[in-house]
Amino acid sequence: MKKKIVFIHTNNKQLLGAKLAQYAILKNTNNKSIEIEILNVDDRKDFKEFVGKSYKRSGTDYIHKDDDLQSFTLSRFLPPELMNYEGRSVVIDPDIFALSDISQLFEIDMSGQAVAACKKKTSWDSSVMLMENRLLKHWSMTQIINDLTSFRLDYNDIMTLRFEDSVHELNRSWNDLDNLTNNTLMLHTTNRLTQPWKTGLKIDFTRIPMRKIFGFIPREPIHWVLGKRPSRYQPHPDKKIEGFFMNLLNDALQNEIIDKSYLQSEIDKKNLREDIFKFINS
Repeated sequence: MKKKIVFIHTNNKQLLGAKLAQYAILKNTNNKSIEIEILNVDDRKDFKEFVGKSYKRSGTDYIHKDDDLQSFTLSRFLPPELMNYEGRSVVIDPDIFALSDISQLFEIDMSGQAVAACKKKTSWDSSVMLMENRLLKHWSMTQIINDLTSFRLDYNDIMTLRFEDSVHELNRSWNDLDNLTNNTLMLHTTNRLTQPWKTGLKIDFTRIPMRKIFGFIPREPIHWVLGKRPSRYQPHPDKKIEGFFMNLLNDALQNEIIDKSYLQSEIDKKNLREDIFKFINS
């Protein structure tokens, strides 16, 4: 039987989220043949060598930084290579939490396509992907990074699967964006500004420059004055989603997936909100 592996890609800043994402899958999946691996780019030589190099993002120059909240995003294209282009793999962001049995995802009929992902208005959302690894031998992390740093490819074109012509559409319930209903199969707390475990911390992600007014007036100072460009993470607007996360955290603590000393170490590293113990059941 060919392997079926779920990869949760992350860095050290989002490792707590990845651990809870892994626990949520284990909690809801009865199929013991499904393996789960946390893919931490801070442990990888290729991503360390990528640090400090320039690339284009929607035509704008960026520098890859290892201390950015989302330094891991390109690693979502690694699973086929890691599995020697055999079997099926799933990749999810570290802020995606299963509410259903993820083994169902592996059984989806992809109609011969190489990738399954949710549809955006005019592109694909690659934050959750089901991959037929044998059909993705053209995915190589070394080549992707080389194409970025040589400006042959733009980051956004890669992330939206613009050059992938073999994509099957996933139901949005597998990647429900800050939306928690009875139909949600996996909850994605996709708005970085309101991730429930970050509230109150200083923002540590790279913001995309805002389009200038009339092409020359910067919007950022205006938005800061109006309070629309905060410097700290904000409370999640949906208390139900914050409650879901805190219940998952408490459940993981009770089942000894993580412990309070680990939470304190994450607070000390500024990866976890300082008031988290207020939400912990004694």
